[in-house]
Amino acid sequence: MARSILEGGEQAEKSSYMLFFQSPEAEGFFLDNDAAGLRGLYESTGLDDTDEYVRVLGHRPAMTAALNWYRALDRAVIARMGEVTSPTMFVWSTEDPALGREAAEETAQHVDGPYRFEVLDGVGHFIPEEVPDRLNRMLLEHLAA
Repeated sequence: MARSILEGGEQAEKSSYMLFFQSPEAEGFFLDNDAAGLRGLYESTGLDDTDEYVRVLGHRPAMTAALNWYRALDRAVIARMGEVTSPTMFVWSTEDPALGREAAEETAQHVDGPYRFEVLDGVGHFIPEEVPDRLNRMLLEHLAA
């Protein structure tokens, strides 16, 4: 992922939102005007229950905690992690606005154990919310193997 972002192209563009999420202005953008920015973000994804996401994340401590995940990203730590040796399944969706196919497929280069790459056509970024039954079947099959 880091290499795909640094090399530019599709993944760099898709990941450009991360810089804003790391900025001190992000909380205000998402929470001002009765959480209009947060509501707009979730409504743009087509998720059904945006009110629940706003209820949970629509307060400064919760929003700061969520954004701190992006603020804590450290490529140096990731580089020292080494290869993944446990059986791994990567589930990617064709309509994900944040993760391109090339970056997703390149993850296989960092897995030294059994690897499975699954593609969900027509599904967006929030796979567990959009197709929970399908994802659960895939997970149960993967874990059983």
